[in-house]
Amino acid sequence: MKSKKENKDFNRVQADLKANGFREKDVIIPSGKAMVLGIVYALPFVITLGLLYRFLLIERAHLSEVGGLSFYIMFIAIIAISVVIHELLHGIGWAISSGKGWKVVRFNINAMMPSCACKVALKKKSYLTGVLAPFVILGLGSILFVFVYPGTVSLLTLMVNFIAAGADLLIAVNVLREGNCLIADHPTEAGYIAFYKSSNV
Repeated sequence: MKSKKENKDFNRVQADLKANGFREKDVIIPSGKAMVLGIVYALPFVITLGLLYRFLLIERAHLSEVGGLSFYIMFIAIIAISVVIHELLHGIGWAISSGKGWKVVRFNINAMMPSCACKVALKKKSYLTGVLAPFVILGLGSILFVFVYPGTVSLLTLMVNFIAAGADLLIAVNVLREGNCLIADHPTEAGYIAFYKSSNV
């Protein structure tokens, strides 16, 4: 049901743009590749900040015992809260940058995980605002958290938020390589569709 609704939203956008002389270019990233490359894109931030934590903050860190039920409950809670806020920030970014509010944003639950997509094609800058909102806001927030309260909780929060933003960085790098176009979320795959006015795609 949800995939039909997603395709219907995209088909409407696609038809409107084609009627106005746009041609489309699909940029699909296989899920496995997106996961691996997302981690690669996130690693420089995780490693750099991890080293700063190790050499500057470890002396005053609030450390928790690694392992045991309480640790795993804490870790799962960090992931769950971070993912929800991550997807909400995507939506807020697109709602604001599009100038059209929440009506352009779609929230879904897939495999018990929340996700967010933009239902309209946006200019590159507006699209990137939504894509990078979690990286910027949660990233800066995590760095501030780990410096104010260094320890197991803040370090795990930092790692989760930057790794979760890795795929967003991958998408953003690809979008920045595009020319003058509109960008729409791909309705069923990881990636996006670039709509070009000219025939040079």
